[in-house]
Amino acid sequence: MSVSETDSEVSARLEFEQAQRSEGWKLLRGLLRDQRRNLLIGGLIGISWAAFKVAIPQVTKFAINDGIEKNGPLLKWALIITGLGVLTGILSGFRRYVAFRESRWAETLLRERLFGHVLGLNIGYHDKAQTGQLMSRASSDLMQIQGFIVMIPITLSNVIQIFAVAAILFVTDPVLAIVAMAPLPFVNLSARRFSNRIHPASLAVQAEQAQLANVVEESVSGVRVVKGFGAEQVQFEKLKVEADDIFAESMKAAKIRSNFLPAIDVLPALGAVGVLGVGGHRVLSGQLSIGDLVAFNVYLTLLVWPLRNIGMIVA
Repeated sequence: MSVSETDSEVSARLEFEQAQRSEGWKLLRGLLRDQRRNLLIGGLIGISWAAFKVAIPQVTKFAINDGIEKNGPLLKWALIITGLGVLTGILSGFRRYVAFRESRWAETLLRERLFGHVLGLNIGYHDKAQTGQLMSRASSDLMQIQGFIVMIPITLSNVIQIFAVAAILFVTDPVLAIVAMAPLPFVNLSARRFSNRIHPASLAVQAEQAQLANVVEESVSGVRVVKGFGAEQVQFEKLKVEADDIFAESMKAAKIRSNFLPAIDVLPALGAVGVLGVGGHRVLSGQLSIGDLVAFNVYLTLLVWPLRNIGMIVA
């Protein structure tokens, strides 16, 4: 009988957690729906930024082929590149401003709703729930949501940049593009493995942070009782255990990140080595211009940050 009761309790708890997750997704979708206009504006700004960013290497190629090899007007090309750089910088500033403005607005609204919800709960709930857990979850979970929303316009522009760079590389020289893009499937495999490993590690860190916050809250709010019973050392030992646990879990997560993020830098660099080797021979044989080879290498460097950014989003 006790086993069936335990099974019933577990089933009820899982159903409650599923309902909470469903409610959370519903709330998040509602927030994004309310912000869709401003997020769309941020996305359009990000796409414009990506277009100008991708155009700079093309103009650089024309400057080398026309201005250096054919003794053309270098000043004209220099001014065009400068203008594109200025426009890219301005759009980058607007893109980040819109992204952070919308994410902070969403975070503020969620904090207000969460605070009002906690105040409206039955007092019996607070007898069972740990205040430190509520404080930690209210802080860390909302920061995760804020980080997710802030990356929507930025990630959109990065994805557009990756596809635009890939298209330009294949149009310019398919053979060299295959050499340059060959390491990228390994980036995808690495990202999948990284996602599977970092998710439980991040949850473990979050859980330990909640435990630490609970010890701190109990010690501070009950400081008179602690001092009255001379339990300072007991609370200190509790805090030390939780702090050590956070350190251990954080180091596990840091080790996972340290194994993945350098690969995002190394793999495109391997593509650059291949481009220099194969592309150099194609330039010498007259199949490729110097400007095309330079543009190829610049485009490969443009792939590094978007790939790193997407990897961080996966985390």
